[in-house]
Amino acid sequence: MPPVRRHLDVNGLTLSYLEQGIRSPERPTLVLLHGLMGCADTFRPLLAELPCGQHVVALDFPGAGRSERRAGLDATLPAIARATLEALKCMGLQETCLLGHSHGGSVAMQVAQIAPERVRSMVLLAPAHPYFREGDPLIRFYLTLPGRLFAYAMPWFPRWMQMIGLRRMAGPQSWDSAERLKPYRDNLRTPGTICHLLRLLRSWHEDMAALHRSLCQRVEQATLLLWGDCDRAVPHSSATELRRHFDSSQLHLLHGVGHRPAEERPEIVAGHLMRFLGRIEQVTESYSSNFFPSQTRSASRMTPSFDAGD
Repeated sequence: MPPVRRHLDVNGLTLSYLEQGIRSPERPTLVLLHGLMGCADTFRPLLAELPCGQHVVALDFPGAGRSERRAGLDATLPAIARATLEALKCMGLQETCLLGHSHGGSVAMQVAQIAPERVRSMVLLAPAHPYFREGDPLIRFYLTLPGRLFAYAMPWFPRWMQMIGLRRMAGPQSWDSAERLKPYRDNLRTPGTICHLLRLLRSWHEDMAALHRSLCQRVEQATLLLWGDCDRAVPHSSATELRRHFDSSQLHLLHGVGHRPAEERPEIVAGHLMRFLGRIEQVTESYSSNFFPSQTRSASRMTPSFDAGD
């Protein structure tokens, strides 16, 4: 069954999302958070690989996809994290597994720190984080006048030129098509998107510094990290420093994959994801069966012990 497009009002701001599957009290909802130039539609290849029984929500961040654009909309990481949290509340999602790709990964980590009671676990796909600097030259360029002019022109480049840019974000064993390009192209051509992205880049380093301070409190949620071993945007070598802030994490490198794992190898990502969620449920059920209901410690906060996968 294909995902259904829905909309909700979050403090006067219209947010859009894709929903698939049926909500179940027995397992957490999987919430998909997209990357910087992406949107919920970029997760369609992954949604097609997930079992129909899994409840999934793919959210369009403010200023992206089919969510509202607005002059002066706050594009900082804390603002996007708060909007995401309010969306979860509006949808009535009490416990979730947040899956964040690239910039969406930094949003997921921020939400987990702000409201840990709503996040049972996380899956991070090549997440943006404070310990990589490979993106700094590109960010500096986009903040110059030539860079801003390039950004506004980019959505209207010929399709073949845009395909080159999309391919640079993929690994050598991946392929792309006009269908894969379309959600990015449509998103960037929507009036207000580029302006919002440039505002986001202006606060990038401040946001990463704030996330660094937040991660000093450590991440309690069980976390699965999936990284392409050919990622040029956020190299997997930076994962070592990031994982030091997690109480329980596992890393899997995907051979021949670049910066877009959910699009390049959706079947492999879905397999890792469902096995991870299965282990989380086993730990929760085992914990719950050994304690009386009167005890106050929450089973949802328990995390499995992961080895340092490679």
